[in-house]
Parts: sequence; C-alpha cells; structure tokens
Amino acid sequence: MKIDKPADIFDRDAEWRTLATLWRKPRPDLIFAVGRRRVGKSFMLSRFAKSVRGIYYQATRRTEAEQLGSLSRVIGEHFDDPALRQGVAFPSWEDLFAYVTRRADGEPFLFVLDEFPYLAAAAPALPSIIQNLWDHHWPGTRIKVVLSGSYVTAMNRLEQVDQPLYGRRTGKLVFGPFAFPDAARFMPGYPLRDQLLAYGMFGHLPGHLALLEPDRPLGENVAEALLSPTGRLVDEAQHMLDAFTGDAHVHYSIIEAIASGEHTWSGITRRVGRAGGSLLRPLQWLEEMQVIGRVVPATEKNPQKSRRALYRVVDPYVAFWHRTIARLVNAGSLGLVPPERLWDEVVVPDLDDYMGPVFEEICRDFVRRTDRLPFRPVRVGEWWDAASQDQVDVVVLGARGELLVGECKWGRVTTAHLATLHDRAQKVAAELGRVQAVHVALFTARGEADDGVLQAAREGTVLLFTAEDLVAAS
Repeated sequence: MKIDKPADIFDRDAEWRTLATLWRKPRPDLIFAVGRRRVGKSFMLSRFAKSVRGIYYQATRRTEAEQLGSLSRVIGEHFDDPALRQGVAFPSWEDLFAYVTRRADGEPFLFVLDEFPYLAAAAPALPSIIQNLWDHHWPGTRIKVVLSGSYVTAMNRLEQVDQPLYGRRTGKLVFGPFAFPDAARFMPGYPLRDQLLAYGMFGHLPGHLALLEPDRPLGENVAEALLSPTGRLVDEAQHMLDAFTGDAHVHYSIIEAIASGEHTWSGITRRVGRAGGSLLRPLQWLEEMQVIGRVVPATEKNPQKSRRALYRVVDPYVAFWHRTIARLVNAGSLGLVPPERLWDEVVVPDLDDYMGPVFEEICRDFVRRTDRLPFRPVRVGEWWDAASQDQVDVVVLGARGELLVGECKWGRVTTAHLATLHDRAQKVAAELGRVQAVHVALFTARGEADDGVLQAAREGTVLLFTAEDLVAAS
C-alpha cells in the first residue's frame, strides 16, 4: 500500500517515510514523536492517521475521567459504535485498549495519542498500562501506537531507565524546525529579501509561518500578527512556556537576557541577577526544550566541557520578539501607535542589524545540506578565539583534514572581507592542527560583491554564495 504525503505538508519527507515504513512491517510498533509546539507534529500525524484510517486523539489538560470519556467518543466515531458515540465511556484504560485491539482484528491499525504528557499527568498509571499491553497483549498484533508530545522533557523522560516504557519503543520521530528553503515555500510570491526577512521575524516553525498571507505585503503581515494588540504572535513568546511549568519567570528572564545580547554564562547570570548555580537547571531545561542552544567553537575537542560556550535563542521569532516587540509592549506602544507606523518607524530601521545573526545561521544550515562544497562535512559550526576578538561565521570540517571557513554578510562582500577571512582561516587551522586543505567562502544575502571578490570567485580561490543559492538548497 503506497501512502502518499499530501502536497500541503511541506518538508517532513523523512518523518512521513519513517511512519510509512513502520506501517508496512508485520509487527506491533511503539513510536515516540517529539518536537516543539507549532513545529507541525499534530498536523502531520493527524494527516497520516487519516491516510491509513487510524485514530488520532489530541489530549488536553483535563481530568482522567474527562480524558477517558473524550477518547471513548473519538473511538466510537471511528468504529461507528452508537453507545460510545453517545457518551458511554470505557470504565478503564485497559478496557479501552482491549476494545481497540479487538476491533483491529490482527490488521495494521494506527493509534496516535498526541500531547501524551497531558494524558500521563491525568492518569499516572497509563505508561505502566501501555507497558503491560506491549509486553503481554500486543505481540502478534500489528497495532501501531504513536505517543507524541510538545513537552520535550516529559517525552524524553519516558525513555529513562526507571520508567515503565524504557527500552520498548521501536521508532522515534524528532520534529525539528524548518530550514529556510522550506520556510520560503509559505511565501512563494515574495521577493527573496522579503522571504529572508519574514523568516527572521516569523521564525522557523510552520505553525507561525502559516500565519503569513503571501498575497499581502510583508509589512502588512507583520503589522497584523506582531504589532497589533490582537495579533496572533504579539504575546506568544511571552507565554510559550506556561503550559509546561507554573514557575517560568526565571526561564523567561534567561531567554530575554540571551536575546538582548548576553551570550556568556557570566553575562546571563549578571543580567538575570541570580547566582550561577541557581540558573544551571533552568538553562539546561531550556536547552532540552529546544528554546535555547549552547554552542562552542567547532575546533573544541571536548565540547561538553568547553569554557568558551555561548548561548543563543534558537527560534528567530523568539529572538525578534524579545529584541523588538517586548520593548513596544513594555512601553505601551501597541494599541497606542498604529501598527503600520510601528512597522515603518521602529521595525524597518532596525532590520538590517537584526538580520545579520539570522543570516549566519541560515548559511550554516546551507552548508550542512548542500553538495556544492569541495568535501563532505563531518562537523559544521563557527569559531571564536578565547578573547572573543576574532570570530568566523561558518566553519566546516572534513574527515580527511579539510577545512572551510566562511564569512556571512547581510549586505555586500568585499576584498577586505576576503583578506580578513584568509587571516582567520590560518588561526582556525592552527588551533585544529593537521589541516590538509583550507577553503574559504563568502555568503552575501544581497548578491553583491566587489570586483576583487568576483575575480577570486572566477579563479576558484573563493566560493561565493548568494541568497539565491541558499533558498535553492533542499
């Protein structure tokens, strides 16, 4: 049975293919699906369930009895069972799963429990019940159960050695954010520069990108979604953690500190006003939740113990919100000043400065995906020296001692940039040691380069990439 991915699901080829492969296997499967909210898990899982005539259920924060009753009705609708449809709930989870297993009758059957941490919080015995079913009742069946969740730490906890489902899963789907080429598909009519700007402000989650109306100018979209008091994204960054913890004020302070330019451990602790030890656990939690990222120079031999670590906000939308929107919220400008004026007078003048780091990350992602490098990467990152005086935007390492260093410019690239890059390439190579070949690359968002760079590109002494190259990568 061929299961075609719907055309309106951008990217997600690997995830769809994984589910389709597991679906065809003559065995039971227990699959974990993990990813941030708005990353598109629910959209894809619900569509796949529909394609194979399975059951999809998204839990909410309710009591165990309410969850059991709601899921009973969903099952009743699926199997056209009048009693269940009319509200007669299963007396227990064991009865519910036994009914589904019996109705599957040995055929492949998909059962998706989305936002599973909500179910487990309401019914703490549920993971143990599923463990018992997996061990004693589902062998010999073709039941395919997907446990999905946005609470990344809670989903990861399911796999810990002291948990009932430890060692039981047969597959795992990790839903990551969209790369720029796939994000650009949400705005096909926009000029390339506007596609980059939209990515920088709306971010890399499909649930946010889907808010764009590509037949309207970018400024109108930003004004409506981000600069109006009723906008869908005007306060989401301010409440994005509320569903996962009741005491998130320190977490939000950490995000704000990083988005405001404090990337070092000492800078974050100073900005938040807390001792470093008290911030360690919240910082690690934010990393696990994929809200912030810890980065070290690509030359580090032991990244986990590096003292040169920096912290970044992962999602461009969250970074933009804290840099620009939070300031307007705190000043009371939203609702007082027309959104169109805020766009023209506040947002636009700052965009070139803001987009520099966003463009750098787009370039690093490009070199991970492209086949246009002179060697195959085994590590991609960036570099800065111990004093943070010199830095390189893109560092690519190969398996045979190859090194590529790159400079990313939102504007024009020049011969001076190329000269600086050659100098820093030698510093990176010296720190690495045993480098066999050094290559350099320049990236320009505007596709502008001076005559010296163009001549070097023609001679093959520098790789020159424009935004057109980046959007074409897939």
